[in-house]
Parts: sequence; C-alpha cells; structure tokens
Amino acid sequence: MPDVARSVAWSRAPVALLRLDADGRVLDANATLLGWVGRSADEVLGRVRLADLLSVGGRIYWETHVGPLLRMQRRVDELALELVGADERLPVLMSARVLDADADGTPVVEVALSSARDRARYEGELLAARRAAERAAEQVRVLAETTAGLSSAAGVDDVVQVLRRTALRGLGASGVAVWTTEGHGRLVRHGGAGSDGTDLPEPSVEQLGADPVHRTPAGDVLVALPGRVELQGVWSLRPSAAPGADPWEPDVLAAVGRQAGVALERARLFDQRTSVAHTLQRALLTTPQLRDPRVDVATAYRPAADGLEVGGDWYDVVTLDDEGTLAVVVGDVVGHGLAAATTMAELRSGLRAAAEPGAGASRVLDRLDGVVARTGSGLAASLVYAELAPATGALHYAVAGHLPPLHLPAEGEPRFLWDGRSAPSG
Repeated sequence: MPDVARSVAWSRAPVALLRLDADGRVLDANATLLGWVGRSADEVLGRVRLADLLSVGGRIYWETHVGPLLRMQRRVDELALELVGADERLPVLMSARVLDADADGTPVVEVALSSARDRARYEGELLAARRAAERAAEQVRVLAETTAGLSSAAGVDDVVQVLRRTALRGLGASGVAVWTTEGHGRLVRHGGAGSDGTDLPEPSVEQLGADPVHRTPAGDVLVALPGRVELQGVWSLRPSAAPGADPWEPDVLAAVGRQAGVALERARLFDQRTSVAHTLQRALLTTPQLRDPRVDVATAYRPAADGLEVGGDWYDVVTLDDEGTLAVVVGDVVGHGLAAATTMAELRSGLRAAAEPGAGASRVLDRLDGVVARTGSGLAASLVYAELAPATGALHYAVAGHLPPLHLPAEGEPRFLWDGRSAPSG
C-alpha cells in the first residue's frame, strides 16, 4: 500500500490510533481519536498525555497499573477505560505495545482504542438481569423458609415470631408489627414492645382495600393475612432506609400473607384446644386435701419441655377406709395432647372406683386393665399404685411399667422400691 493511502487509512480507521512517547504524551493521533475527545490536533499532539484524556478513575488506573505493565511486559490488551469526550464519557478497550527505540533512541508506544459503548450497555444489562435473578432467588428463599416456619408453628405466638423473623432478617425491614383480628374486627397487636416496630401506627382494615398489599402515605407496607373464611390479621412492615436496599416483590409479600393467614386460623384452633386441655389437666392435678393430721401431702408437676404440658400425667391420693388407709397413685398415659389428657381423666376415675378397702394393690391394677380396655383409646399407661396405713406405716404397692418409687425414710439411706413390677396397663 502506498504511504499516502496508508496514512489516509490510519487517519480514518474506525478505531482510535495513537502514538505516545515514553511518558505517555501523545505524539500522533488519528481523526477518530480527535473526534471522540472533541479536540483539534493542535490541542492534543505534543501537548497532552493520554492519561489527561481519561476519566479520573482511568488516570489513576493508568498511573498505577497500565504504565507499570507497559514498562515490564511491553504490551497490554483489552483494558477497559473511559475517555472524556466533549459531551459524554466513552467506554473504550485499549490495547498497546512498546516499540523499539527509533533513530533518536526514544521508545514509542502504539495504542489502539476501540469503542465499548455497546459492550458496556450489554454488560450493564447482564449485570442488572443477574441482580434481578439474585433478588428473586433470595426472596424465593425467604418465602420457602417462612413457609417451613409457618407449617411448624403451633400457636398464635409462634406464627407471630415467624413473621417478625421474616420481616427483620429475611426482608431486612427496619420495623415490623403483627396485628390479629379479634371480635368485631378489632385489631390487637402481638409481639410485645421493642425497637422493631413500636412506632408503626395501628392500621385499619379499611386501609387494605381489595389489594393484599398496600403502601401507606408514610411509606409503611400493610399485608393482609386472610384466612379461609375471614381476615385473620395485618402484617405491618417498614422498609429499610439503607442505600441499595432491594425493593420487596408484592407477590412474595402477598404469598406470605396468605400462608400466615391460614397458619393463624389453624393456630387459633390449636390454642383453643390447648386451653381446654390445660384447664382439664390442671383441674385434675390439684393437690389433694386430707383431713388426717397424721399425713401431709405435697405435689409438684414439671413438664419435661415447653409446649408439652398437656398430656396424660396424673397423681391422686384418696382415703380408703375409716382407719385412714391411703391409696396413692402416680401415672402417665403414653402420648400428649387432648387425647392423652382425656384418657388420663378416665383412668383416674376408674382407679378411684377400683380402689376398695382390702382389694390390695395387685388386684386394683388388674381391675384398671379392664378400664383401659373399655376406654378403647389405644393408649397404654404406666403407673405406681400404693396403699399406706398411717397407723402402722405399712406400705403395699404395685408398679405397672413405671419408674420405681423412691422411699425416703426419716432415718437411713433412701432407696428405690424394685419389687411388685408388671407390664404397663393397656
């Protein structure tokens, strides 16, 4: 190619071409570069360094990375930089190489800059799509964890704790309050006082309207908690004011609200049944009051774990005859819940009927086996039955699958009573 044609092609190339000296000063540049930066040849050639045509970040990058790389490797490829144009910044990809020194001994750096505007836009779109996908995946994860928590929530307080945890930890809310509907549509706040929502005002059912998710003029978000028949409550959240906080997807909030509403409805029924069972069990576990001055009765009932208070444990003391002989029983129906508590009440009554003067401990347990069979509950029971004569101190007992009773004498060492054992009743 003739030199003139080569010069024209170099000047009109679709990429910006430059020659720099060892200090990065522009010795020559084609028309493309001059057009991009909006300057004339007289303003650029021999007057400015390439770093002066870059953004602030680009200049720092040139001084700390590009320049040292060129001195060490004598070549760099496809480095992302930004040119400062007349009206805007232009993202470019730079490749450069250091040529051997020319006739006067000065090395020359050849530079090619290609526009990366379309590539930057494409990369920006990919990054935005990736962030949206990550945000959606995170909210799906929160929804899955909330679903698992609600499915295992037993009472209303458990549902409230799941919603509070989801709002504060899962969604990053700065405040949360849970309100449940009581009689005549009245809203009652749950969760206690604290910095996690005490300043959230009480919502009204009218604020929700027909939409499951509503944003108030103050910026709070109200989520309806509908049950299968009627509204069960309102979930009030305050979005985080932190920079870069992700917005909440209304569909995710609505899905949580629907599941929480059904969970609240189920939890109310559970609380009602538990309350009935608690009342029944506490009524049957009162300390017996005896009129015999020779005997003191002390009782204690301690559930093994929270949430398992309702069950088949029971104890009882009754007077069998005029001499003050006492029938003492401690028992446990296998299982927990209302069924076990109901079976316990039946066995307690059956044992009182079976315990007759002179029957003996073993015969009383045989009679009780018949009671268990007639109840048809399918629940086994273990128990200790003893007859104590206060006048003589004589103790006759039988053990049906239960832990052995412990004898604590006034003098001497305590000991477990291992005799008189048989299989559990039922």
